Amino acid sequence: MPWPPRFLFIAGRLSIDFALTGGEGERAQWERWHTPEDFADWARACPLLAVDVRVERLDLIDARELREALWWGAQAVLRGDTVSREIQHLLSRFAEQPNLVPVMRAGEMHWLDPTAAQVFSSVSRDAIELFGTGLRSRLRECRNPICGLLFVDLSRPGKRLWCTMRRCGNLNKIARYRTGHGIAESND
Repeated sequence: MPWPPRFLFIAGRLSIDFALTGGEGERAQWERWHTPEDFADWARACPLLAVDVRVERLDLIDARELREALWWGAQAVLRGDTVSREIQHLLSRFAEQPNLVPVMRAGEMHWLDPTAAQVFSSVSRDAIELFGTGLRSRLRECRNPICGLLFVDLSRPGKRLWCTMRRCGNLNKIARYRTGHGIAESND
């Protein structure tokens, strides 16, 4: 599988997966939402949403604003700081909108007339729960110094170190093996 994939869903929380889609500054290189259709594709692909939503250009602006708030809120939590009032206010403003409404059709869950605002509400509510409860102690940054992806450690012991074992955990194992066996790194 090529790295990075188009969309990454490894965080274990909707709000953090939302935040890992690009952003400003250094994170711009990972931007996944270039068009409203890109955001709609993300919402459809997200296993915690799987929602088919129509997205307008203004919705994409809101999505990016929310994503920045989530990123900086997560950074504050990782530092052990309180999430800023500005971010708290923005999350609360988005969360005030109606949430996605689940319905059963043909024995399966679907969303009733989903809107981008409802997606933002669901994402914001998830972030408020994550940042505002004891779950915040489970927010982590991958220990691979060149990775930096965020995730919520939902393991029982709470000792997860890597964004994914398949990627960074495996890279760490390989590096430790090579170091322990005096094997130089190959640049093939």
